[in-house]
Amino acid sequence: MQLKAGDKFSSRLRPARQEDLNRFGALHGTTGKTHTDPEYARSSVFGGVIVQGALVMAPVFDICGEILGPGWLERSEVEAKFVAFTRPGDVVTVEIEVMRAQGQEAELAYACLLPDGKKVQVGTVSVRAPATEDTSA
Repeated sequence: MQLKAGDKFSSRLRPARQEDLNRFGALHGTTGKTHTDPEYARSSVFGGVIVQGALVMAPVFDICGEILGPGWLERSEVEAKFVAFTRPGDVVTVEIEVMRAQGQEAELAYACLLPDGKKVQVGTVSVRAPATEDTSA
């Protein structure tokens, strides 16, 4: 796919359930009680269970894979800022905008938003062109 500045992509996530948080935590080692123990989380500063930021971010990687193609991650740098949290059941939409695109290089900006427009995560994806092999030797 040939990208150009201003292209936009979005996807709505299926709301996470407690079971999803527990499975994701077991798989990725993010089993902190604020994610997996509702009773503990209710008495924490968060006032309830919060979804792992990486679980919210996972669809960003899925969309990038679709629009950038295979091998995108090996030649990319992803910066993320977690600005708010989500809870099980929250509907989150991921929006990605191409800020710059030239050949196989690109700069994308993304945001994960709640239905009221509140951003819970923002970031950038910087994609370098694939390395070329030196065949002059």
